Amino acid sequence: MRADICASDDYDTRERLADAIRALGGAHEGEWDALGVGLHRFRFPEGELSVFIDAWFVDVAGPDELVQQVLQLISGHDDG
Repeated sequence: MRADICASDDYDTRERLADAIRALGGAHEGEWDALGVGLHRFRFPEGELSVFIDAWFVDVAGPDELVQQVLQLISGHDDG
């Protein structure tokens, strides 16, 4: 599943996305403090989540259930 998250200059949503990834236990392929421009990969038991940030948009891709969990957390609807 792939989902557009926000415009690249929506830093509040980008921070909520990073918080959601941390809350779900995502392990980044390297060190990271914030989600900057480029491709970021995170490992989860459910599979890999990719976050891509370019000059215009932020999007995520990964297993359906994992992307849905991320979307729920960043929207403030934690049904879990």
